Amino acid sequence: MARQADIQYVAYPVDGNAARKMETTSTRRNAAPASARRAQQKVIAVDPVAVCGIVLTVMMLFAMVVGLVQYRHNLQQTRQMSARVQQLQQENYQLQQTYRSGYDLEEIERIAMEAGMVPAENMERVRIDMSQGAQEEVRMSFWDTVTSLLTGIFA
Repeated sequence: MARQADIQYVAYPVDGNAARKMETTSTRRNAAPASARRAQQKVIAVDPVAVCGIVLTVMMLFAMVVGLVQYRHNLQQTRQMSARVQQLQQENYQLQQTYRSGYDLEEIERIAMEAGMVPAENMERVRIDMSQGAQEEVRMSFWDTVTSLLTGIFA
């Protein structure tokens, strides 16, 4: 018996009917009226969820910038207050040194005794105990909690 020949089919990337001349397509486009060309333009659909996400992102960015500005302002105030506290502590130390070295305590005590003051050891002591009454728990409503949270964030 005779052997059959192997048949191989070649696949071309372009279908024969799809191959057109560029000139014919360009003339067809120019031949269409302007209203038909506008009708063929693509319409871009806007996703409302994406728009909401973008708006939320911009709002969060704004909140972060406001928070950063407040943080820097508070940091600057903290530095100023810390410097003021150090200044007051230094002044307090100097006043205490002046008090201890500038006044003679025995002479002041002698003058006070002559004026009729009684020593603290001889005074009758009275002790008064004070206690705070039970307070009722105040529960905030949901809206009060949300309002105080937002006030704390954006204040």
